[in-house]
Amino acid sequence: RRTPVSARSLKPRPGVCHPETAYCNRPGTYMPLTAASKRRAIKVALLGLVGLTIATYALSVETQMHEPGYEAACDIGAGFSCTAVFSSEYAHPLSHWGLVKQGDALDIGLAVAGMALYSAYFVAACLWRLNLVPYRQPLFLAVATAGACFSCYLLYVLKFILGDFCIVCTGFHCVNFSMFAVALFEFFDSGTSGKGGKRA
Repeated sequence: RRTPVSARSLKPRPGVCHPETAYCNRPGTYMPLTAASKRRAIKVALLGLVGLTIATYALSVETQMHEPGYEAACDIGAGFSCTAVFSSEYAHPLSHWGLVKQGDALDIGLAVAGMALYSAYFVAACLWRLNLVPYRQPLFLAVATAGACFSCYLLYVLKFILGDFCIVCTGFHCVNFSMFAVALFEFFDSGTSGKGGKRA
Protein backbone atom coordinates (compact mmCIF):
# COMPACT_ATOMS: atom_id res chain seq x y z
CA ARG A 1 0.00 0.00 0.00
CA ARG A 2 1.31 3.38 -0.97
CA THR A 3 1.87 5.83 1.88
CA PRO A 4 0.30 9.28 1.27
CA VAL A 5 2.80 12.02 0.80
CA SER A 6 2.32 15.08 2.98
CA ALA A 7 1.89 18.50 1.43
CA ARG A 8 5.08 19.68 3.11
CA SER A 9 7.14 16.90 1.53
CA LEU A 10 5.83 17.94 -1.89
CA LYS A 11 7.08 21.48 -1.49
CA PRO A 12 9.37 22.11 -4.50
CA ARG A 13 13.11 22.08 -3.97
CA PRO A 14 15.73 23.06 -6.56
CA GLY A 15 16.66 20.10 -8.76
CA VAL A 16 13.88 17.86 -7.38
CA CYS A 17 10.87 16.51 -9.32
CA HIS A 18 7.68 15.34 -7.65
CA PRO A 19 5.63 13.00 -9.86
CA GLU A 20 2.67 13.36 -7.50
CA THR A 21 2.32 17.04 -8.37
CA ALA A 22 4.06 16.92 -11.76
CA TYR A 23 6.30 19.70 -10.49
CA CYS A 24 9.93 20.06 -11.55
CA ASN A 25 12.19 22.87 -10.42
CA ARG A 26 15.19 22.17 -12.62
CA PRO A 27 16.44 25.06 -14.76
CA GLY A 28 15.16 24.71 -18.32
CA THR A 29 12.72 21.90 -17.45
CA TYR A 30 9.10 22.03 -18.60
CA MET A 31 6.98 22.63 -15.53
CA PRO A 32 3.25 21.75 -15.60
CA LEU A 33 1.34 24.28 -13.54
CA THR A 34 -1.59 24.14 -11.20
CA ALA A 35 -4.81 25.83 -12.29
CA ALA A 36 -4.24 28.61 -9.73
CA SER A 37 -0.72 29.27 -10.99
CA LYS A 38 -1.99 29.43 -14.59
CA ARG A 39 -4.51 32.06 -13.55
CA ARG A 40 -1.75 34.06 -11.87
CA ALA A 41 0.37 33.89 -15.02
CA ILE A 42 -2.51 35.45 -16.96
CA LYS A 43 -2.89 38.15 -14.32
CA VAL A 44 0.83 38.94 -14.40
CA ALA A 45 0.71 39.22 -18.20
CA LEU A 46 -2.32 41.53 -18.08
CA LEU A 47 -0.81 43.68 -15.33
CA GLY A 48 2.41 43.86 -17.33
CA LEU A 49 0.50 45.09 -20.38
CA VAL A 50 -1.36 47.69 -18.32
CA GLY A 51 1.87 48.90 -16.75
CA LEU A 52 3.63 48.99 -20.12
CA THR A 53 0.78 51.06 -21.58
CA ILE A 54 0.97 53.56 -18.72
CA ALA A 55 4.78 53.75 -18.96
CA THR A 56 4.60 54.34 -22.72
CA TYR A 57 2.21 57.24 -22.19
CA ALA A 58 4.45 58.61 -19.42
CA LEU A 59 7.42 58.51 -21.82
CA SER A 60 5.47 60.45 -24.43
CA VAL A 61 4.68 63.09 -21.81
CA GLU A 62 8.33 63.28 -20.72
CA THR A 63 9.55 63.78 -24.29
CA GLN A 64 6.99 66.50 -25.13
CA MET A 65 6.41 68.37 -21.86
CA HIS A 66 9.08 71.01 -22.59
CA GLU A 67 7.68 71.84 -26.04
CA PRO A 68 5.92 75.23 -26.26
CA GLY A 69 2.15 74.95 -26.05
CA TYR A 70 2.12 71.28 -25.07
CA GLU A 71 -0.56 70.33 -22.53
CA ALA A 72 -0.61 66.78 -21.22
CA ALA A 73 -3.97 65.12 -20.74
CA CYS A 74 -2.84 64.08 -17.25
CA ASP A 75 -2.48 67.73 -16.20
CA ILE A 76 -5.90 68.14 -14.62
CA GLY A 77 -5.21 71.34 -12.70
CA ALA A 78 -3.25 72.89 -9.86
CA GLY A 79 -1.98 70.16 -7.58
CA PHE A 80 -2.98 67.49 -10.13
CA SER A 81 -0.10 67.72 -12.62
CA CYS A 82 1.89 64.79 -13.94
CA THR A 83 4.33 67.06 -15.80
CA ALA A 84 5.23 68.75 -12.53
CA VAL A 85 6.24 65.34 -11.20
CA PHE A 86 8.07 64.22 -14.35
CA SER A 87 10.05 67.48 -14.51
CA SER A 88 11.17 67.20 -10.88
CA GLU A 89 14.46 65.68 -9.77
CA TYR A 90 12.56 62.74 -8.29
CA ALA A 91 11.63 61.58 -11.80
CA HIS A 92 15.28 60.46 -12.19
CA PRO A 93 15.91 58.63 -8.90
CA LEU A 94 19.42 57.36 -9.71
CA SER A 95 20.84 60.85 -10.20
CA HIS A 96 18.74 62.19 -7.34
CA TRP A 97 20.27 59.61 -5.01
CA GLY A 98 23.75 60.43 -6.31
CA LEU A 99 24.32 56.99 -7.85
CA VAL A 100 24.95 58.39 -11.34
CA LYS A 101 25.59 61.85 -12.75
CA GLN A 102 22.65 63.85 -14.01
CA GLY A 103 22.26 63.40 -17.75
CA ASP A 104 24.28 60.19 -17.75
CA ALA A 105 23.16 57.33 -19.98
CA LEU A 106 22.18 55.38 -16.85
CA ASP A 107 20.16 58.28 -15.49
CA ILE A 108 16.88 56.80 -16.73
CA GLY A 109 13.52 58.28 -15.86
CA LEU A 110 10.51 56.65 -14.27
CA ALA A 111 8.88 55.99 -17.64
CA VAL A 112 11.83 54.09 -19.11
CA ALA A 113 12.30 52.13 -15.90
CA GLY A 114 8.62 51.27 -15.90
CA MET A 115 8.73 50.10 -19.53
CA ALA A 116 11.66 47.82 -18.75
CA LEU A 117 10.06 46.40 -15.61
CA TYR A 118 6.60 45.76 -17.03
CA SER A 119 8.03 44.31 -20.25
CA ALA A 120 10.04 41.89 -18.12
CA TYR A 121 6.89 40.95 -16.19
CA PHE A 122 5.00 40.29 -19.43
CA VAL A 123 7.78 38.17 -20.93
CA ALA A 124 8.16 36.22 -17.68
CA ALA A 125 4.42 35.51 -17.61
CA CYS A 126 4.47 34.29 -21.22
CA LEU A 127 7.34 31.93 -20.34
CA TRP A 128 5.70 30.89 -17.08
CA ARG A 129 5.71 27.19 -18.05
CA LEU A 130 9.47 27.15 -18.71
CA ASN A 131 11.41 27.20 -15.47
CA LEU A 132 14.51 28.76 -16.99
CA VAL A 133 15.80 30.19 -13.70
CA PRO A 134 15.79 28.37 -10.36
CA TYR A 135 13.94 29.94 -7.44
CA ARG A 136 11.42 31.61 -9.75
CA GLN A 137 8.88 32.29 -7.00
CA PRO A 138 11.35 33.97 -4.60
CA LEU A 139 12.74 36.10 -7.44
CA PHE A 140 9.25 37.13 -8.50
CA LEU A 141 8.40 38.05 -4.92
CA ALA A 142 11.67 39.96 -4.47
CA VAL A 143 11.12 42.07 -7.61
CA ALA A 144 7.46 42.69 -6.79
CA THR A 145 8.38 43.66 -3.21
CA ALA A 146 10.98 46.12 -4.50
CA GLY A 147 8.38 47.62 -6.82
CA ALA A 148 5.84 47.98 -4.02
CA CYS A 149 8.43 49.57 -1.71
CA PHE A 150 9.45 52.03 -4.43
CA SER A 151 5.79 52.93 -4.91
CA CYS A 152 5.53 53.66 -1.17
CA TYR A 153 8.58 55.92 -1.48
CA LEU A 154 7.07 57.79 -4.43
CA LEU A 155 3.74 58.15 -2.63
CA TYR A 156 5.60 59.77 0.26
CA VAL A 157 7.40 62.12 -2.15
CA LEU A 158 4.16 63.08 -3.89
CA LYS A 159 2.25 63.68 -0.67
CA PHE A 160 4.77 65.31 1.65
CA ILE A 161 7.47 66.80 -0.62
CA LEU A 162 5.95 67.74 -3.97
CA GLY A 163 2.41 68.13 -2.68
CA ASP A 164 1.05 66.93 -5.99
CA PHE A 165 -1.24 64.21 -7.30
CA CYS A 166 -0.11 62.37 -10.42
CA ILE A 167 -2.76 60.18 -12.01
CA VAL A 168 -0.14 58.42 -14.16
CA CYS A 169 1.93 57.64 -11.07
CA THR A 170 -1.21 56.33 -9.37
CA GLY A 171 -1.58 53.88 -12.25
CA PHE A 172 2.00 52.70 -11.65
CA HIS A 173 1.31 52.20 -7.96
CA CYS A 174 -1.88 50.21 -8.58
CA VAL A 175 -0.02 47.86 -10.91
CA ASN A 176 2.90 47.48 -8.50
CA PHE A 177 0.72 46.70 -5.49
CA SER A 178 -1.41 44.29 -7.53
CA MET A 179 1.73 42.53 -8.77
CA PHE A 180 2.96 42.27 -5.18
CA ALA A 181 -0.29 40.59 -4.13
CA VAL A 182 -0.05 38.07 -6.99
CA ALA A 183 3.59 37.36 -6.11
CA LEU A 184 2.63 36.66 -2.50
CA PHE A 185 -0.02 34.13 -3.53
CA GLU A 186 2.34 32.47 -5.99
CA PHE A 187 5.17 32.26 -3.46
CA PHE A 188 3.13 30.67 -0.67
CA ASP A 189 1.18 28.44 -3.05
CA SER A 190 4.09 27.18 -5.16
CA GLY A 191 4.16 23.45 -5.63
CA THR A 192 0.74 22.75 -4.15
CA SER A 193 -1.85 20.78 -6.03
CA GLY A 194 -4.52 22.48 -8.09
CA LYS A 195 -7.34 21.06 -5.92
CA GLY A 196 -5.97 22.30 -2.61
CA GLY A 197 -4.05 25.32 -3.80
CA LYS A 198 -4.99 28.84 -2.87
CA ARG A 199 -6.97 30.88 -5.34
CA ALA A 200 -5.64 34.28 -6.39
